[in-house]
Amino acid sequence: MPLALIALFTLSLITAAQVRPLHTRDFTRLSQVQVAEALKNTDIIFVPVGAVETNGIQPSNRDYTWPLAYAKLMAEETGGLYMPGLMWSYPGTTTLAPSSIANTPQAGTVFLKQLAHSLLRQGFRRQVYISASHGPAPLTVGTMVREFFEETQVPILYINMDTYLPRLQLTAGQRSRTLYGAHSIAGHIEDLPLRGDYGQKESGPAAPVPQNEGLAALGKLGFSGSLTLGSWVPDVMSHGRDNDLPATAAERAAWAKTGVEQLREIVKKMRMAEAMEALRRHDRYTQEYIVPKFRKSLR
Repeated sequence: MPLALIALFTLSLITAAQVRPLHTRDFTRLSQVQVAEALKNTDIIFVPVGAVETNGIQPSNRDYTWPLAYAKLMAEETGGLYMPGLMWSYPGTTTLAPSSIANTPQAGTVFLKQLAHSLLRQGFRRQVYISASHGPAPLTVGTMVREFFEETQVPILYINMDTYLPRLQLTAGQRSRTLYGAHSIAGHIEDLPLRGDYGQKESGPAAPVPQNEGLAALGKLGFSGSLTLGSWVPDVMSHGRDNDLPATAAERAAWAKTGVEQLREIVKKMRMAEAMEALRRHDRYTQEYIVPKFRKSLR
């Protein structure tokens, strides 16, 4: 082989990119070099939104752990990344409880919108925000998604699993252990209590709680919910109660294994790869047709 070719071949070996393969899809655990390399292949990132609030004897970050697990599985399904989002969103009815982090819907919207702008600048054009088992979340996330679009003309997606899951027509049995699966995926399975960890007195209200007859009547008439009416829980132990607990750590691990399988099946049924391609096409249509046509009307 001529010396010039040998030199060129040697130089190519020296200058060839050497980047550690992705050991996780968690954006915050990747190096700058890994993120830059990942962005060559994807512009998708999933961001969970939840709350830290009283859930009785269940973990106070339960409503954040669920969407965190969905975000991780969706990233795996689509080849995208995921990252921690907003853990302390507006808690709603439980604001008065000592384990609830009191925030406002507007504060959460401001935080998430700044995050969305940063991610867009970094190259993540297809952003997906996820909530699950958290009724007030649309006040924060839905508002942010719409305001972000008005400011940037870039459509990002909000998935509220509470309103989406009914579309899949799952039986109670098909999602019975997703809480345990989510905590297993997040590495927090030990946070979920076992039967006997709490006494009878500690598992319920400290004293009898009178019924809020007005709220009950409004509920029967269909006028209730975090997006409809202001209300607070009458006792800090009356929110998120769950009496179905595993007896042993082994049973908890078995429930978690079942839950992981249920979550994976749910994400598969959501056809996220198709959804991300559709989001890309919607964005292209917006940029190539809508924006030029109505440019004078855009703020």
